[in-house]
Amino acid sequence: MERQLRELWQACFHEPARPVNFYLRTLYRPENCLVYSYGDRLASMVHLLPCRVQLAGGETAEAHYIYAAATFPEFRGRGFVSSLLACAAMRGMERGQSYSAVLPAHDGLIPLYEKAGYRPYYRVKRQTVTADQLRAACTNPPAGHRLASWRELCRCRDRWLQKRPGSLLWGTNGFFYAAQSARLYGGKLLIAGEGETLSYALCTGDGVRCEVTEWAASLQTQAELFGLLLRDAPAETYAFRLPAGGMPLFSDVPCEEQSFGMLKPLSGCELPAFLPDCPPYLGLSLD
Repeated sequence: MERQLRELWQACFHEPARPVNFYLRTLYRPENCLVYSYGDRLASMVHLLPCRVQLAGGETAEAHYIYAAATFPEFRGRGFVSSLLACAAMRGMERGQSYSAVLPAHDGLIPLYEKAGYRPYYRVKRQTVTADQLRAACTNPPAGHRLASWRELCRCRDRWLQKRPGSLLWGTNGFFYAAQSARLYGGKLLIAGEGETLSYALCTGDGVRCEVTEWAASLQTQAELFGLLLRDAPAETYAFRLPAGGMPLFSDVPCEEQSFGMLKPLSGCELPAFLPDCPPYLGLSLD
């Protein structure tokens, strides 16, 4: 089966073998993979990655994230993925999960997921600055290379999102996979602070443009992370993907807000209520 999954992944996502091999060696679990076969051939797949949804009051609810949904081109248009999404909802309910989350690969897929019961729910804001603007905000020189365990980084992220009900939380394995798979594409994990001020940034770039795909910084370590970006991920411009709402990271730079992920309640649940000034955040979305 893994050979067929690998072939489907590469055919649909046009990626080299290394990323799918990394997934199959780390986060893949057969019980979390749903497939649709046509005759003796694998036609479609979806993967259900375990996660949690932050609720108001500090509680969390079990959930799964739809990952790497794909169908071989010759089998598309037959409703195979829709059938797998319906099966995923049933599997989630059997496991006591309350929600299913997904980030459509492009806007053209939104109607498919809406038909399956998903609703636009997550949003992000984007700000792009030049290296000179980032340098002006870097009031503290970066420290040496800091280290933190995956567990510490995961706890840092959970604390960061505790005041954003509806946000998606990953376990240690999910955080490890997101950070390490980004490195396969040249991405970096930058760490600043320690203990209660532990902060991090995930970024990837080509020397011209650096995409900061997750920014979890405390006020005390923000300037240090700016310095780490300039030192370890040099670029002409830096594009930050940030949680929607609240104050902008750069007060004098325009923000662009956009939809970034969908959520489906299972077992008759309602979509989690959220605070108007702290909209829910998907993040670590393995996009």
